[in-house]
Amino acid sequence: MKIAIVSIVFPYPIDNGGGAATFNMIDSLRHKHDITFICPNVKAENKQKLHELWPNVEILTTDKNQGESRSLKLYKNVLKINKFLKGKVDDYFYPKTHLYINDLSKVYYPELLKLVKDKVTSENFDLVQVEFIEFAGLVHILPKDLKKIFIHHELRFKRLEMEYQTLNTKSLEDKWHIAATKDLEIALLNHYDKVVTVTDTDNKFLAEAGIKKELLHTSTLPINFKETDINQPFQFKNNLVFLGPENHYPNLDGINWFLEECWDKISQAHPNLTLQIVSKWTTEFQNLHKSRKNVEFLGFVEDLSTVFDGSIMIVPLRIVSGMRMKILEGISWKMPIVSTIEGAEGLPMEDAENCMLASNSEEFIEKTIQLIENNKLCSKLIDASQKLITDQYQIEKCAKTRDALYNSFK
Repeated sequence: MKIAIVSIVFPYPIDNGGGAATFNMIDSLRHKHDITFICPNVKAENKQKLHELWPNVEILTTDKNQGESRSLKLYKNVLKINKFLKGKVDDYFYPKTHLYINDLSKVYYPELLKLVKDKVTSENFDLVQVEFIEFAGLVHILPKDLKKIFIHHELRFKRLEMEYQTLNTKSLEDKWHIAATKDLEIALLNHYDKVVTVTDTDNKFLAEAGIKKELLHTSTLPINFKETDINQPFQFKNNLVFLGPENHYPNLDGINWFLEECWDKISQAHPNLTLQIVSKWTTEFQNLHKSRKNVEFLGFVEDLSTVFDGSIMIVPLRIVSGMRMKILEGISWKMPIVSTIEGAEGLPMEDAENCMLASNSEEFIEKTIQLIENNKLCSKLIDASQKLITDQYQIEKCAKTRDALYNSFK
């Protein structure tokens, strides 16, 4: 089939879970279908590198956005100084939530609209696949007779509701924003021929929210298995690890919650313990927790085995939708995992069977300490978790499910 895929995520470099899942899926399907991949805001060198990996995929992009001008930066700094002089201090967290920054009707790149419309109207595509809720509105510029499939990685209204629950101050404006976003999200998705979630849990949420049941399907995302000798057998080396960048707000909220509610008590019980946080985190956030001992922000780590060897993975997330690829990544590296119940949502994780699950900070502390002090329990969880990724999340199996959805349009 001739398929156009439009995504807000460019899968190179492969430095996050969403990018890795997108890469793995297309990398498998490109051998069966004629694929055109369209994405905005891409660096020329990244486009070239991906083209070298995917020589049989047409890759269309818009240029990488330029940074803010000096005058705009100066203006923002003047505003900050003015607020400071008036005794007003910005909340570090709320401006980073989707409640604050997101409006689905305004999320678009002008160059992308023309690029997509010109491409799909000038060639005979069998199918257009749109990914991520930011681009759901593209359905209105696509030809009416062209089959359209939407891949829903994260339910936006559900994420907003969970963000709202974590706020200290809950406003009427935020409640209105959540309700309006939900109505818009459901209305947009009902224009597609198929709506595909990445977990059965999200599938059920959408059915309850008003998506026509005949449109709904589930197609899980794949994980690339690691051929590694580390953690065989597992031997704890006094290290907890968190994987994920600050710019994904659930990571920011989760790590801040863990540091404020859990870390001090865990480190008091085990003074030699280190927490290593992998990926990009701002100096501003690091400074919020600079008084806490043995917390290391590592930034991008090229060889994850140097961090994951003998480590316990923590997943202290309170805001979720879609799949937590970090959990599957941890399993593939044969690490024991302790997660909030929300963090493991949509995955076949079972407490004390293949991971440890906690419903509050006290349980998270308790279950993390259990793993720290019980190497045998760690090994048990690792062994049980390996069956999940070999049975359910192989690239070939996930690609076969997606391929069957494509072929159902024939």
